Amino acid sequence: MFRLNTKRGSKKINYNYLLFLIILISLILFSIFPEFFAPYSPVESNYDQLLKKPSKTNIFGTDELGRDILSRIIFGTRVSLSIAFFTSAISLIFGVIYGLFSGIKGGIVDEILMKIVDIFYSIPDLLLISIFILIFGRGITGIILALSLLSWMRIARITRANVIELNNRPFVLSAKVMGFSDSRIAFKEILPNILAPIIVTFSFTIPSSILAESTLSFLGLGISPPNVSWGLMANNGWQGIRSFPHLIIFPCLAIFISTITFIKIGEYLKERFK
Repeated sequence: MFRLNTKRGSKKINYNYLLFLIILISLILFSIFPEFFAPYSPVESNYDQLLKKPSKTNIFGTDELGRDILSRIIFGTRVSLSIAFFTSAISLIFGVIYGLFSGIKGGIVDEILMKIVDIFYSIPDLLLISIFILIFGRGITGIILALSLLSWMRIARITRANVIELNNRPFVLSAKVMGFSDSRIAFKEILPNILAPIIVTFSFTIPSSILAESTLSFLGLGISPPNVSWGLMANNGWQGIRSFPHLIIFPCLAIFISTITFIKIGEYLKERFK
């Protein structure tokens, strides 16, 4: 681990995460401006270039319709990251509100709300997601809603635990004595003091959502053409894994690299907020 001590104090810069920060910025740029970075169209077929292996013309090769795999991976970044980000954001908002309300109310209300969380946890994830997708549909919106309804429980539990820990602190007791409402105490007094663990949890929710969306698309329960996602590309390349391994290797590498990147960024934030 390389660290640089500044002259002004104990502030330290950790260069181990610089590479992951660069990758993160690249992923964000790919998702916002895929047309600028992709060398070819992600949907245009070229029947003269069917199933070509990696070359100078097509760095990652082509698929069964002659489409450039690198271009499809770059365009797939938009779908995969969008689903992961919005899923995590919805889970964060709902989970935080749920956890705040449960922790601040306490008593029978808290017990009932936590029993609901336990019920969700007791149902197998794949079964629960399948039910939600049947309800909301297989489009991007449906997948976001389905994954959001699956991933909010952990955030709710973490938020509740932090609320209970702060409930007996002097500044909270003082607010209660002054007659402040529960909502004001939750959002004005408690929430600002638990933002650190919430932000860290949010950063770890994003890679989980990337893996979940990729798994669903790989199983045929997620994104469907003409949309492009890494999981869908891996699903399409599975049948030719022996003869044309590049069809599945590069989409899986994209999933792996993006997941590791967000995990490492989450670890960095966790260290910073200690």
